[in-house]
Amino acid sequence: MTCQEIAGVLGLTPGPAGVEGVRSKMKRLVDRGWATELTPGRFTLADGPSRGS
Repeated sequence: MTCQEIAGVLGLTPGPAGVEGVRSKMKRLVDRGWATELTPGRFTLADGPSRGS
């Protein structure tokens, strides 16, 4: 999903402020191994033990 799609699902404003907040949080989740960034700006859940539990 893109950060704009995630912001919409979460009920945040689709403007730059809402999207940039989501982007920084998703980058943090990538650093921690909870998410992966398939292409720049496109995120998904990471494969691993934390997925599905």
